[in-house]
Amino acid sequence: MKREFDVVVIGAGPAGMSAAIGLRGQGLSVLVVDEQPAPGGQIWRAVEAVAQTPTGTLLGSEYRAGAALAHAFRDSGAAYQPQTQVWQIEPGWHVYMTRDGQAESVRADRIVLALGAQERPAPFPGWTLPGVLTVGAAQILLKTSRQVPADPVWVAGSGPLPLLYMAQLLRAGGKIAGWL
Repeated sequence: MKREFDVVVIGAGPAGMSAAIGLRGQGLSVLVVDEQPAPGGQIWRAVEAVAQTPTGTLLGSEYRAGAALAHAFRDSGAAYQPQTQVWQIEPGWHVYMTRDGQAESVRADRIVLALGAQERPAPFPGWTLPGVLTVGAAQILLKTSRQVPADPVWVAGSGPLPLLYMAQLLRAGGKIAGWL
């Protein structure tokens, strides 16, 4: 692999893929690194594999739209290194990372941090009991394994993720007991 790039993009979710496409369109050499095995980020996890399946249908058109962006990203000519963890960035834009148990480094003229979404659950009494999940974990189960809870679920939280999960769960045949 090349050791120097115009830009290193850290993260292959919607923002990272979009940045890579735009930067490649400007003729820049781009390396995209991400911890996950495929592009899509948290919101479009496994979108390339799932979008055209029955699970993709139940996840909705907003999920399936991610497949077009992932395809455009793959076609952009950006170098892509999945399953890679960045662990240090030093002055001069030297990026140190690990992939398959091997450390390596690259240098860039610029770095784009497209680190994406991260859940920040607020602990409450009973939050570690069996059957209690964060919305993100429940959505991952739905996306990757099409697991729908047998009983109606309570959903707690604010922002777009709980609403998206509830819509996807209802399309999958799940039931919502309530929303807090």
